[in-house]
Amino acid sequence: MNNISDAPNGLRWRVVYSEHADGLFVYLARRVGRDLAEDLLADTFVEAMASVSSFDPERGSMRTWLFGIASNLVRRHWRTEERRIRALARDAASPVTGIDPLLTMTGVVDRVDAATEAEALIDELGRLEEIDRELLALTGWESMSSAEAGAVIGMNAATVRSRVRRARARLRAATEQERGGPS
Repeated sequence: MNNISDAPNGLRWRVVYSEHADGLFVYLARRVGRDLAEDLLADTFVEAMASVSSFDPERGSMRTWLFGIASNLVRRHWRTEERRIRALARDAASPVTGIDPLLTMTGVVDRVDAATEAEALIDELGRLEEIDRELLALTGWESMSSAEAGAVIGMNAATVRSRVRRARARLRAATEQERGGPS
């Protein structure tokens, strides 16, 4: 439903909500965790209802407009997300405890290597520009095309593709460097 004026106000928002809430929630939960995602989902629809006059179907779909609102709300809560990323890095760096004696030495080494690679990946993810993290989330987790992600962020599809390619290369280099491979 791209034209939300097709139905009476209460009905049209119920339809919009039923069509988009699940996807928005999954996106938000991946970005900020389930608890905050519930709040941000509600805030997304409150803000959408308050600013419905700014929705222009010529500029993008209802989905991209709502994801744009949600993305802006995530940016406002960036400090919370940054703390979450740092906590993940600490967890990945924690020593492996409670090892089952039946595990082979190879299994232990593999787990330690994986934790080290995860830490390097999370550290590099934290060094990316916020917009690049956002684009990775939209194109990776949400399976949006470059054009859709661009509509959410407000940039053209070619720029999205370029930024995503560079961000992925940086993340790949960080894990390869950790493995001792090419950087």
